[in-house]
Amino acid sequence: MRNLEFKPLNLLYNVLVVALLFALIGVNIVYSVPVGIVSGIVLGFVKSPEAALFMAIQKEIWTKDIQNNLYKNNTFLNSFSKADKENINGTTVHIPQAGRAGDVVKNRSSLPATVKTRTDIPTSYEINEYTSDPILIPNADTVELSYDKRQSVLQDEQANLNQNVAEDVLLSTVTASIGTTTNLPAASILPTEGSAVAPTAPTAVANVKAYSLKDLQRGRSFFIRQGTWREGHMYAVITAEAEAQMFPADSQVTATYMASVTEEERRNGVMYKAQGFKIFTRSTVLLLNAAGAFKPLTAEAATTDVEGILLYNGNNVEFALGDIKFFENLNDATYYGDIYSFLVRAGARAKREKFEGVCVVKQVPAA
Repeated sequence: MRNLEFKPLNLLYNVLVVALLFALIGVNIVYSVPVGIVSGIVLGFVKSPEAALFMAIQKEIWTKDIQNNLYKNNTFLNSFSKADKENINGTTVHIPQAGRAGDVVKNRSSLPATVKTRTDIPTSYEINEYTSDPILIPNADTVELSYDKRQSVLQDEQANLNQNVAEDVLLSTVTASIGTTTNLPAASILPTEGSAVAPTAPTAVANVKAYSLKDLQRGRSFFIRQGTWREGHMYAVITAEAEAQMFPADSQVTATYMASVTEEERRNGVMYKAQGFKIFTRSTVLLLNAAGAFKPLTAEAATTDVEGILLYNGNNVEFALGDIKFFENLNDATYYGDIYSFLVRAGARAKREKFEGVCVVKQVPAA
């Protein structure tokens, strides 16, 4: 937003606006001249009338924009079940852990039947607070530049924040503690079985076995055996390299998997449907070390790292979005400009104690 200069045209514009308002509400427009002049003079002494009148609305717009773009730029989040707002208390999310269901008796002969109750274990988990570094927009940049640097900088900061939140959500899905289980069980991690290909982890050097459609087929079988397969609710988040290996562009089968995606699903980020999974593609998903432990993408890279992709039942994972705040310090006397920053509280986890409904396919070294 540029600073308005105190010019006669500004006064004339103000008079016309007031006259229009008076005409609409039935007030004699003669009074619009003195009222317009007075209000124009007052606004003339405000450094940025737009900021004075509309900054509260702008903050609300930015807050809403952060939320919308978080889902828009990370479409897989729409497939997670959402934590109810009333269950989010600051950074703590409360979630019920269902107890054991009652028994089913065939041809019951003993009456009365024994009355049982299900004991649910209320649990909670902590979500993380993500804050961007405060960014300074010097006053000179708001006056002298031919483009809106404020808008450009804030959009870049917002995109960086969204990327970090999404990466951490994927990691939390397989590492956030549930009861006594702290990580996705080894039995829920399937190795790739394709032919040898170059590694895709940042600094990896040894060839790995490629991803293939058989990995999705094995994932489907895994969920069916586990009892967590639900038609229409199964998803996969894969990397671009996994996409190229599973769905080569020159394959007619690939065209079939793409054609099976509805227009609505495509708008929601689904690229393919195969083996019952709706498939999202993103630049990064999961990273594991040589021992098979998950590690943050920001951790120090190793030459033995491998990548992994995530398969899941959308009903068995939860995404919690807490407070979103947009901070500003306008006309800072120390930094001679405006300072902005963002805050987002968000987190995710599997819903069941043994991570039922979640599976990872990881690359393994090629022989």
